[in-house]
Amino acid sequence: MPSFLSAVSALRAAAEPTRLRLLALLARAELTVGEICEVIGQSQPRVSRHLKLLCDAGLLDRFREQLWVYYRAPASGEARDTVWQLLALVDEEDDVLRRDRRRMEEVIAERGRRAAGHLAVEESLEKTSDVVDATVLEELASEPIGALLDVGTGSGHMLQLLGAKATRAVGVDISSDALRLARTKVHGAGLSHCELQRGDMYDLPFAAPLFDTVVAERVLAGAERPLVALAEIARTLKHGGRAVIIEDFDSLSSTSAANPISTLREWFAKAGLDVSRVRPVDTEAGHLLVAVGRRVARSTAAA
Repeated sequence: MPSFLSAVSALRAAAEPTRLRLLALLARAELTVGEICEVIGQSQPRVSRHLKLLCDAGLLDRFREQLWVYYRAPASGEARDTVWQLLALVDEEDDVLRRDRRRMEEVIAERGRRAAGHLAVEESLEKTSDVVDATVLEELASEPIGALLDVGTGSGHMLQLLGAKATRAVGVDISSDALRLARTKVHGAGLSHCELQRGDMYDLPFAAPLFDTVVAERVLAGAERPLVALAEIARTLKHGGRAVIIEDFDSLSSTSAANPISTLREWFAKAGLDVSRVRPVDTEAGHLLVAVGRRVARSTAAA
């Protein structure tokens, strides 16, 4: 529960119609100032002033991603609870809020179209086959997903598959265009608690082991330093946390003379992950491997 002073600050910041509209929007998606202006039809200086007051009160998070600055309601913690308590006082079916939501959906869809136009749509950004999805869900069914990290999220497919089951869900990718497309798909699917961050898989933007589950789909075989990337994945896992790695069998074959299953097992061991299973999965697009391991000790890996 927020302190008396923080509660007063939050109430003051939200006690204005436009700022309540902004909270209602930004509890559903991450938006730039320009996108917010398009949605609510107000000038950038005015919108920026409202955003600053909400950020100062701790009701919004602000983060930069290359050329863009995004705003969103906090995805977890006390601040998130405060935002949702404030929004619980507002009628979701209010005509203004409904119009805002419709306009936001249009703006996000247009963002996705522009991002997709900038991307060379590769296999890694396309929907994984249903059989792979079913395999991942089966492997993770034995216990809660908890806090989820998707490394190399691409179009955000794994967040769409698993995000609803996670207490927190974060997708990381080096490509800003991919992230803009992922925001369109993930937030368009109603997964407002999912966060998208720009980050390097060789240096993930998390200082502590925060996640119970990490997934990475077809990012290691083509990496220059796959062991470093896998060690970073292990580093972000809580003790006992699970890593699910999906890789292309043929791509792994080209990285080593060893059998691809043996290669994955070796990489897991060097990263401090105990392999519980490596499952071959045949799809129309090719032969894939789904490997599952747990963090058992502090990871070490060679570059």
